[in-house]
Amino acid sequence: MTTTPSPSDPADAPSAASAPSAPPPQVAVLPLTGLGEVREGADLAALLAGALAPLAPREGDVLCVSTKIVSKALGLRVSPEERDAAIERVAVRTVARRLHTRVVTSVVQIPSGPVMAAAGVDGSNAPDGPLLLPEDPDSCARELREGLVAHLGVAIGVVLTDTSSRIWRVGVSDIALGAAGVSSLEDLRGGVDADGRPLNVTVRNLADELAAAADLVKGKASGIPAALVRGVPGATGVDVPARELSRTGADDWFRRPSLESVWAALGLAPEQEPIARMSPEPAEERIARALEVAALPRPGAAPFRSRAAAVRDRSGSTHIVVERADASAAALSDAATLAERVRTALGAESFGEQLPEVPVLIVPDPEEDHR
Repeated sequence: MTTTPSPSDPADAPSAASAPSAPPPQVAVLPLTGLGEVREGADLAALLAGALAPLAPREGDVLCVSTKIVSKALGLRVSPEERDAAIERVAVRTVARRLHTRVVTSVVQIPSGPVMAAAGVDGSNAPDGPLLLPEDPDSCARELREGLVAHLGVAIGVVLTDTSSRIWRVGVSDIALGAAGVSSLEDLRGGVDADGRPLNVTVRNLADELAAAADLVKGKASGIPAALVRGVPGATGVDVPARELSRTGADDWFRRPSLESVWAALGLAPEQEPIARMSPEPAEERIARALEVAALPRPGAAPFRSRAAAVRDRSGSTHIVVERADASAAALSDAATLAERVRTALGAESFGEQLPEVPVLIVPDPEEDHR
């Protein structure tokens, strides 16, 4: 006697190895050529639509456009002399400042959310003066997309791109500053990986991937400010603005670098913070900076009466001497507070590169008071 398996019988189901798999997507990145120099007041949607026509844009395509040409069309320029003031003006907050030779680079958060060197103010490919970023790149992307749809009759996505570096990574790549009609974030939570394991935390940053892919044909010196990315599944499924790509507030685990975090904890205001160098600094320079930071009182506190100085002994080792003002208990408390601030500031200087041990001594020795 033979039996016929029911449709739900496991024996009837094809194995994972034998089940047919969908072919991998074929992705194409197509440069837009022939745009020429974009001038202030230009109808950018019309210019891009003309350059797109030979590529026969279709539903699901994403046009990645350098934010620089949006800034040019909007006339967002400053003179070289106004550059530093412009960076300070547009910054939501300063994250860090670093000295490279004689130039100070400010790393700041811009109004649209990303943290960028020099607030994204850029003089490359800008013969008429440095360019500012639009304050609301998502709004610019929406307006540009509406114009393109009107010209083309096809609902493509738009990503405005700019070059940025990433924490823990060397070099730069393009990221999405603005987006419209694009699934900027692809939430994979609740799915499974190729081995059937559940995906619990994976949210894919699709907009940045599109921006980086487009830059492979745009480049920095090719004169091609836009590229069409075609064939990415789900790229235009759900409209998620690029503002959602930046971690801000409590979600920002790297709000300040290690030095600046400790300086802020010690009560320094941003304008009081010293500027560390990008290049390696000798121990003597870092110790001197720690003393400078420690000597600044907290807001509302009286200046320290004690004084701290670095002393090098005959062996070449360095120690810190904190000299109290007198033999009173108040002077001892003042010196002890300063000594602890010195130790904390020295600890901050050791995060990047370990300092040699630097003892901190209070003189006269408080033990002498009891002898």
